[in-house]
Amino acid sequence: MRQLFIVFSLIGSFIVFSLTINLFDTMFMFLLFGILPGRAEPLSANHMLTIYSVATTGVIGYAVHTQVIALAKLLFRLPTTTPARRSS
Repeated sequence: MRQLFIVFSLIGSFIVFSLTINLFDTMFMFLLFGILPGRAEPLSANHMLTIYSVATTGVIGYAVHTQVIALAKLLFRLPTTTPARRSS
């Protein structure tokens, strides 16, 4: 119960903080129109496409990285051999 109270308090504090600094408005203006806080002109379409491409590649890479690792282990599994004994 105490941990749940702490989590809700942290979430509430984050929401109050983000509303105070207009985080949600700034985030949506950046995502939709490429407008950065403190800049007069928005980013160009090429810059926004690059940002979206990097973000999409990162999300997809994070989502499938465990499957890729498992597939690589299956494909590159080397046969295990025991070394030959030396005769003395």
